[in-house]
Amino acid sequence: MRVGVAGLGEILTVPMGYAVSTAILASAGAATGWWVTRSTGRRRPVRLAAACVVAAAVALPFPCALLVAAAALVASSGTGLAGVSPPGARALIAGSFGAVAAQLAGPAVASFHPLLAAALAYLAMAGTVAAVEWIAGSRGGSRRRLVFELGNVIAAVLLAHSLREGDLVTLLCAAGLLVAAAYALHALAKALHGVTSTNDALASRVSELATLHAIGREVLATLDPERILAIVERECRKIFDVDFFFIGVLDRDTNEIRISYRSASDDTPHETLRPVGDGLASWIVREKRPVRIDDAATVAGELPFRPQMVNGDVRSVLAVPLLVGERVVGVLSVQSRRPSAYDDHHLSALATIAQQAAVAVENARHYTLATIDSLTGLHLRDYFFRRFEEEHARAKRYAGAFSILMLDLDGFKEINDRQGHLAGDRYLRALGAAIKVRMRGADLACRYGGDEFCILLPETDLAGARPIAERLRLALARLVVDVEGSPLRTTVSIGIASYPEHDTGDVKGLLLRADQALYQAKRSGRDRVVPFAA
Repeated sequence: MRVGVAGLGEILTVPMGYAVSTAILASAGAATGWWVTRSTGRRRPVRLAAACVVAAAVALPFPCALLVAAAALVASSGTGLAGVSPPGARALIAGSFGAVAAQLAGPAVASFHPLLAAALAYLAMAGTVAAVEWIAGSRGGSRRRLVFELGNVIAAVLLAHSLREGDLVTLLCAAGLLVAAAYALHALAKALHGVTSTNDALASRVSELATLHAIGREVLATLDPERILAIVERECRKIFDVDFFFIGVLDRDTNEIRISYRSASDDTPHETLRPVGDGLASWIVREKRPVRIDDAATVAGELPFRPQMVNGDVRSVLAVPLLVGERVVGVLSVQSRRPSAYDDHHLSALATIAQQAAVAVENARHYTLATIDSLTGLHLRDYFFRRFEEEHARAKRYAGAFSILMLDLDGFKEINDRQGHLAGDRYLRALGAAIKVRMRGADLACRYGGDEFCILLPETDLAGARPIAERLRLALARLVVDVEGSPLRTTVSIGIASYPEHDTGDVKGLLLRADQALYQAKRSGRDRVVPFAA
């Protein structure tokens, strides 16, 4: 074989020609392999270094192709050849076997069909590399784009032709074009990765905005505190990596934080009551500032508060205050077992969620103050009357039925006289809880007076109301409240009035008849249930 230098007419000896040709192909292969190494993201450019290996295998003797493959693999830090992308030393071993296979397969048909020779050499190299990697156990890490990389065959034919014709200038130009093409593919892959990353970020942002919109729409449409907390938790899990979630609501009267929390592996919500102290939630309440912790295990001693986490496995933490104006009403936090799970963008998103949650929590608190008796936890009288009138109108229009229970404690005055009003308040608080536990979902109870209560039973006629009243009477008779070692207990008398049996045309008349039935229960011995009788 002769390698000529066009324009100079200078003929190199055969050994020197092999060495120069191998050096040119090795340099081109190393350069194209280096561009592969510089590629970013999941989309790497086609490995044009394979064209140099195939050209050496077809047109040069052994071990020229092996030397070219070694140069390409070393320059690319072992990212592989011919559509396969195994990392490290495995690629060097597999690539060496591939180069030998190409040198064995290609020259067999090179004399009569250069394109077939290059294709056969390339497929032999790619198949051998893949087989060696599979045997070595790299089944999941390899990527193959043999269809796209068959362009190596065309490039290899051009390189091999220049070698066979002994045209060094053409060889240099072809090798330079190959390096330029590799650089262009590298730049394209980098740009494509940037576009993909931007699209992923935009998709994430769109999802985040949709979540924020859903939170704002749902939490502001409900006045149920538990429902608000459930919505916020559900939507936070869509945006953040959440292993533990908690939201705390500050009680300004007692200076305590009621924290509701749940882990990702436990569907059961838990609740704890903590006084404002030196923990994470307390610090946020005092300082009114958000907190981001990338690794609680390494910075625990540097924090200005005691890192009292929901779980000891927590590594990453986001926590923000629930602010209404300048006033803190609670704390919202998401936590992960993974270190550095959150960034500043996540903190900003959680702060936005906290703003919406704070308004909803405050609205719910105001609604509770306007409708719920703070001592017993039952509804206030005005709210009860509004609901009573609505139920009366509904039943009248649709021929429905409902009942009213009037309850009065039989011995509450003696409790106050004997133990004092504080003891009486404790008993009333326990009594309100006992009534709520025994009510159905649609029932409505209110504190009508000092120790007098009223319960609305929708869709319940007189026959259905009597057993409900009896069960309630028995349960309250068994209620015992311990106050400084003294057990407090009393009985209850209940009067019943039902619609339409006892209707007088308005709610006041029906309520009066329930009160008259209660008076009859008192006169007939107390601790009993009496329906209204004309």
